[in-house]
Amino acid sequence: MTQHHARQAAATLQRGVTRRRFLKWTLIGAAGAAAVAAGGFALLRRSPLDRRPPPAWADGLSRQEFHLFDRARVALLPTAGSVLTPADRVPVVANVQRTLGFVDAATRKDLAMAFTLFDNAAVFSHGKRFVDLDEQQARLWFDQWGAGNTLQRTLATVIKQLTYSAYWRHPSTWAAVEFDGPVSERWGLAYLGNAPLPVEPPAAEPPDAVRPQAGRGASV
Repeated sequence: MTQHHARQAAATLQRGVTRRRFLKWTLIGAAGAAAVAAGGFALLRRSPLDRRPPPAWADGLSRQEFHLFDRARVALLPTAGSVLTPADRVPVVANVQRTLGFVDAATRKDLAMAFTLFDNAAVFSHGKRFVDLDEQQARLWFDQWGAGNTLQRTLATVIKQLTYSAYWRHPSTWAAVEFDGPVSERWGLAYLGNAPLPVEPPAAEPPDAVRPQAGRGASV
């Protein structure tokens, strides 16, 4: 993923988050309630992955975020046995990190809180965090949140969007679907961002000569 692609993905993500009213007070309340309620499951909330540091290049992600997107990669990109490029050969998590690096600081802070909520909330239904779910359970978790309330649907969509775009923006994935790259790059088209749709001018009024005349056709 190039820097240009990462900027585009980050801009799209921020617009989506804004449109869905990803409110900071909602996240704080939901995350706080989850943390308090999960207090009795402290042992279950610990993960063996907590002791496994992320690679050195993942300095833009927390340890929890790295493992969350690594698990999302496995759950959302089941490429084994298909003609698609294996997901473990694509720098999915690195591309997610690059995209998040272009998100503004306030939104990035809210997203970090959201990722924590998504990960820990799995304790209530599975007895363990999302990062510890197997592939089938992780996909089911996305399905459940995708059909949940507004906050749940938003979080599931954000994580999916980041993961899918991180995979498909990498050139090694294009040949399998016979895609030869963005035409904007081949043709040298400038990126216009979230440009408004063109607006057609109002239709011109007919000249006076063809306007219907009052009283025409009336009997004398």
